[in-house]
Amino acid sequence: MWSMLKQFDAYTLRARIFPALIAGLPTLALLLVMVPWDRLGISHVIATTMSLVLLFAFADVARRTGRIVEAKLGTRATPELWHHDNQEIDAITKDRYREFMAAKLKKSAPTAEDEVRDIKHANHFYLSAGHWLRDNTRDTKKFKILFDELLTYGFRRNLLGLKPVALILNAVVLALTSAALYSHWEYSAIQQTQEKLILIVAVVVLHSAYMIFAVDKEAVRDASKSYGKQLIFSCET
Repeated sequence: MWSMLKQFDAYTLRARIFPALIAGLPTLALLLVMVPWDRLGISHVIATTMSLVLLFAFADVARRTGRIVEAKLGTRATPELWHHDNQEIDAITKDRYREFMAAKLKKSAPTAEDEVRDIKHANHFYLSAGHWLRDNTRDTKKFKILFDELLTYGFRRNLLGLKPVALILNAVVLALTSAALYSHWEYSAIQQTQEKLILIVAVVVLHSAYMIFAVDKEAVRDASKSYGKQLIFSCET
């Protein structure tokens, strides 16, 4: 499995595959616990292959649901960080970067008065600056810090997109394991079946708490802001 994962680039692996793995953790744990790995046969090989295919499909779902989240929150593009009244980056530094982008875009940079008079027009300049910077910072080795911020943003965005799916899967796994525990179900091929089912229930509860309380819109907005700031700082490079 890990050799197959190495075929993916860093962004796909960390921003799509990892969120898919985390979102489906209890489901994967149930499969790992309930499969008698000491008695592997052709059916298990087929099941493992299907699991990998499903993982890649889930990663694609992460990408699509992440984009929906991005559209709803209006993240990644952060023109407000360029605004004169925004304090995230000091005014002197931003003035220098505005001059740099004005030279590159061959357009006059908005003044504070321009932003008050017509903020939409001013944001067009800042959005264009963001597009130019993204196109000219694709060298992930030269702009490693920027790339790391992008990975963090992509991870949080896609994981938030998978949150509803993850919680639904958790409910299904919890219902199945609870029913098995209630009926005192035992599988002869697996030792300590009941204890392992209790472990799965604990994993589901902890995982659900993580998804509910740690995976939220503010985490995505914070990552988007960090990426936006680093994108602006890349003017220096």
